[in-house]
Amino acid sequence: MTPLHIDILLIFIVTCSATALGYILYGEYQRTKHINYIKHVISLVDVDEDDILQEKQQESKNTLKNKINALMLQAGFRFSPYIFVLIFLAFSLLTGSLFALFLRHWVGYFIGIPFGIFIFYMILQAIIDNRKKKFNKALAVAISVLVKMMKNGIGFEQALSKSVAVSGSKLFRDIFAKFFQEKNTIGEMEAFTNLNQFVHSKELRIFALAIKIGRESGGQFSNTLEKVEKTISYREKMQEKVDVVTRESSVGSYVVVLITIFLYFSLNGNFDGKLHHYFMESPYGRFELLGIALWVFTGIMINKMLTKVNK
Repeated sequence: MTPLHIDILLIFIVTCSATALGYILYGEYQRTKHINYIKHVISLVDVDEDDILQEKQQESKNTLKNKINALMLQAGFRFSPYIFVLIFLAFSLLTGSLFALFLRHWVGYFIGIPFGIFIFYMILQAIIDNRKKKFNKALAVAISVLVKMMKNGIGFEQALSKSVAVSGSKLFRDIFAKFFQEKNTIGEMEAFTNLNQFVHSKELRIFALAIKIGRESGGQFSNTLEKVEKTISYREKMQEKVDVVTRESSVGSYVVVLITIFLYFSLNGNFDGKLHHYFMESPYGRFELLGIALWVFTGIMINKMLTKVNK
C-alpha cells in the first residue's frame, strides 16, 4: 500500500471510531435524561396528571430528537433517528478528513466539517423538495380523476379512494393511506392536517380547504373541486416553467466551472507543469487552490438562490 492509501485508511478508521463514540455518548445522555425525568416525576406530590402530560408533550416537541424525526418524515426516511445522526456525523467528519488530507494540515477539519454540514443539509433539502414536487404532480392528476368520476355520478368518498388507488405515484398512495386510516377516527380535517408532517404542500392545503367549504356550503360539490383542479393544474404548469428557467441558469454556472477547470489544465500544460507545481507543492498553494474552489462554489450557490423561485 502506498502512503496515500494508508492515510486514507487511517482517516476512515478515525472517522468511524469518532462517530461511534459520539453515538455512544449521545445514547448515554438520553438515558441519563430519561432517568432524571423519572426521578422528578416520582418526587412530585399533589400534582395533576394532566399538567404533567402536557408539560411532557410540550418538552418533547422542542427536543432535538423530535426535530430530527420531523426532517426524516419530510425526507421519507424510515430508519432510526440515531442512525440518521450517525450518518450525519460520519459524513461531516469524512468531509473534514478529506479537506485535511488535501491541505496536509489540521486546519482542513475547521474548513471541511462546516462544508460537510452544509452539503448534507443541501442534499436533505433537495430530497424533501423533490418529494414535494412528485406529490404535487400526483395530487393534480388525482384531483382531475376525482372530478371526472364525481361528474359521472360517483360519490366523493368512493371517487377519492379510487383516484388515489389508480395513482402511479407510490409516494402519493403511501401518504394518503395515512389519511384513510385516520379520517374515521380523528376526523377528515384533522387527518389532512396530520399529512403536513409528511409533506409541506400548499396544494394539499388548498384541496383540504375546498373540501371543507364544499361540505359546509352544500350544492354541487364537484363544481368546487373543478375550480380547485384548474387552480392546482395552473400552479403546476407555472412551476414547471420556472424550473426550466432555473435549470438553464444552473447549467450556465456549471459551464463556467468546466471552462475554469479546462483553463487550469491548459495553462498548466503551456507552462510545463509549473502551475500544478505551485498550487500542489508550495506551502500555501493548496490553501489558495481550495480558496478559489470555495469562492467558485459560493458563487454557484448564490446564483442558485437568486434564480430559485418557489410558488
